[in-house]
Amino acid sequence: MGAFTEKQEALVNSSWEAFKGNIPQYSVVFYTSILEKAPAAKNLFSFLANGVDPTNPKLTAHAESLFGLVRDSAAQLRANGAVVADAALGSIHSQKGVNDSQFLVALMNIVL
Repeated sequence: MGAFTEKQEALVNSSWEAFKGNIPQYSVVFYTSILEKAPAAKNLFSFLANGVDPTNPKLTAHAESLFGLVRDSAAQLRANGAVVADAALGSIHSQKGVNDSQFLVALMNIVL
């Protein structure tokens, strides 16, 4: 795979802008899709205890943070050819016991 191109970064940025336009709706779509594919993931998110609720500010805040990280990662990848992961974020995921298959489900929902 070659370098991350300006066009690819622009696509990520435009997707971010579209997402920001309706965070509650896209958050519901994102988490509903994750739970359809990996129902056990519900236990990994405290804000999903009562299901996917578009009025839950923690649900929308988490989705906004996640998609913001994707945008920031695209910028890092374009600028540096690599992404530097946040150690604290990795620690939280490790403590929760998030495994590779769960990351893959989230990734597929971000990409598609």
